[in-house]
Amino acid sequence: MRLGSTTNDQVDAAEFNRSVTSTRRPLISIGLPVYNGADQIGDAIRAVLKQTLENIELVVSDNASTDATQEICEDLARADERVRYSRNSSNEGAAANFNKVFRSSRGSFFKWLGHDDFLEPTAMEQALQVLESRPDVSVVHWLERMTDGNGNVLRVYEPSQGFQIDGDTAGARFRQMLLWRHNGFGGDPFFGLMRRQALEATRLQGRGTNPNYLLLQELSLIGKFFTIPEVLAERIYNDVRVTAPTMIRWLDPSGTVGYPHLRKAREYFKVGLRHGEMSTIDRLVTGATLIAYHLHPREIKGFAWDITKGRLQA
Repeated sequence: MRLGSTTNDQVDAAEFNRSVTSTRRPLISIGLPVYNGADQIGDAIRAVLKQTLENIELVVSDNASTDATQEICEDLARADERVRYSRNSSNEGAAANFNKVFRSSRGSFFKWLGHDDFLEPTAMEQALQVLESRPDVSVVHWLERMTDGNGNVLRVYEPSQGFQIDGDTAGARFRQMLLWRHNGFGGDPFFGLMRRQALEATRLQGRGTNPNYLLLQELSLIGKFFTIPEVLAERIYNDVRVTAPTMIRWLDPSGTVGYPHLRKAREYFKVGLRHGEMSTIDRLVTGATLIAYHLHPREIKGFAWDITKGRLQA
């Protein structure tokens, strides 16, 4: 409601309600890191604001976009106090921006959102119901509808593709997560709803290749992942077949990462074998699974790239 269309009493009431709401801690925080997302970000934000669960905040961090992203976000933030917009003075890289929206958030539960991802109205309400009823679950995600940039449906995932990470031990869940990409899936847990406490126990996003997978590996040690067998989001398909240099420059434009695939393998072993709650047998089985995983041709190809290319200057 704009000031020009209200009486003084209405303005006072609106200001009072705004001050009360701004001091109330949101139950769910949604973090939206963005760089040059003007083409879709307005629709993504409006989908968040249409959630049936209203006690949410949307934290938008703009990585110094050069398009109309700033104007779109500022207009939406003025219209709805649940939107908190900030702009970085320079492009800090995707990894730092993903971490920033989480650290700037206040909710007990958290979700990352892409600027071209669109939630169904009941997505957050349904995910929260699972987390509140299942203390053993740390991450809830859902099935997705994949579309192209023109709104044409490319694929709708079936309930049978809702791959669960539900092992009873930390090692069992870690091994399930390792096999996740090989088993097929109907949604990305990285963009699911997570417990804040679980995320705070991780190192968040790193600078190496595919840091979201490593973060999911850490989260699998903390609790189970649950897939809601319903399509609750639409995602625009982007061809993500990029080279290691391209990915690392996207994650950290100013950084230098040497031997990224070997570094990633080291981190996987470090995360998987140092978890304090694993039994000796669980640790041994996990170690053997990690070795087998890194003998996959895809991983061997990455190691070969490291050896032949040496250090990568971003």
